[in-house]
Amino acid sequence: MRYIYILLSLSMLFACQTDANLEPKTKTEILLSTTWQIQEITASGYLNGTVYQRGRTAEGSQYDMSKVRLTFYANGTCLAIDNTGNNTASGKWKLINNDSQLQISETNYFVLDGIGEINSLLKTEFVFSGTRNYKSAYVNASVKMVPAP
Repeated sequence: MRYIYILLSLSMLFACQTDANLEPKTKTEILLSTTWQIQEITASGYLNGTVYQRGRTAEGSQYDMSKVRLTFYANGTCLAIDNTGNNTASGKWKLINNDSQLQISETNYFVLDGIGEINSLLKTEFVFSGTRNYKSAYVNASVKMVPAP
C-alpha cells in the first residue's frame, strides 16, 4: 500500500511539472499560443489619441476594430481577419532584432505589412507600435492586443 501511495505522489508531481512545461515561455511561443484581438489603438500624427478601445468605440464606426483577429502559425505564416469580419489576409511573419521587433509581410495590407516594435508580449497582452503612411501622412500607432475568446 505504501508503494502505491509513493507512486501516486510521484505521478502527480510529474503531471504538474508537465503542465507547467506546456506554458509558453518565449516570445514566439506566446505569439503562437492564441488568436489575438485588438483591445486598444492609440495614435499620433494624422490621427491623434485613442482611435479604438474595445467596448467604447461604436460598433460599425470606421474605427471599429472589434472583429479584427490575428493568428500566428509555427510555419512562419499568419492570418488576419479585417474589421468587417468578412475578409482575411494571409502573409508571413518573423521576429527580428533579438525578438524586439515583429515583421509582417506579403499580406497586401499597408496597415499590417511592415515592422513593429514589440513593447510588451505576455500571455495576457501583446503591445506593439510602429509608423505607417495613411492618406499621405504618417501615423504613429500603438496597438494593444489580447487573446480572443
